[in-house]
Amino acid sequence: MRARRLLYPGIALSLVATLSLAGCSGQSSQPQEEPTTTISLIEPSESSTESSEMPEGEAGENSNYADAEQGEPSLDIPWQTEASESPEDQQTSLLAHDFRVGLHDDYYRVVVEFVGEGTPGWSINWVEESTEIGRGEPLPIPQGNVLDIMINGASWPVVKGAPEYYYNGPADKRLDDDVVAWFDGAFESQTHVAVSSDKVREYRVFTLESPKRLVVDLKR
Repeated sequence: MRARRLLYPGIALSLVATLSLAGCSGQSSQPQEEPTTTISLIEPSESSTESSEMPEGEAGENSNYADAEQGEPSLDIPWQTEASESPEDQQTSLLAHDFRVGLHDDYYRVVVEFVGEGTPGWSINWVEESTEIGRGEPLPIPQGNVLDIMINGASWPVVKGAPEYYYNGPADKRLDDDVVAWFDGAFESQTHVAVSSDKVREYRVFTLESPKRLVVDLKR
């Protein structure tokens, strides 16, 4: 379980790899400089600095928890139990920056917030067993009915400076006795989240902006 909490939620991180090469001519014997990687940062707005920590008391009694996301889908997103997928933008370069959950009257909400550029894609399906990304070992959550969420275009923090902004809080977020969300982490260009449930539930998935988020709701 991860213990450290990021100190700069909502910062927009542009994952841009810049190669700085020294000029080289036939008259120069100086070696080329090694490529360097840089990132550019944009200061966060005050509205994007919500905490991902679970509040004290019942989840639904605290608006910072139950209504962590003020936005709703712009279209009438259908509820479903079947597998769904959507491709990421071609130039998407994102980093998972925060992971939080919300308990509403009619549904559970799981949110992954990103920094970077582009729009994430996803592949979501109910599975009997969800495994660790990269290693393939079963996740330490109740198996049997798991909503497996693979987020495409959200990479692991290999760019210089990126680990400072990568989510490093608790992996498990329990919504109630029946539903537990788990942040598995990232591998290559994918980030993995799983939601363990006592039964297969209808879900919907959509993205929100400012800050950029992937939202998955499950019916209660």
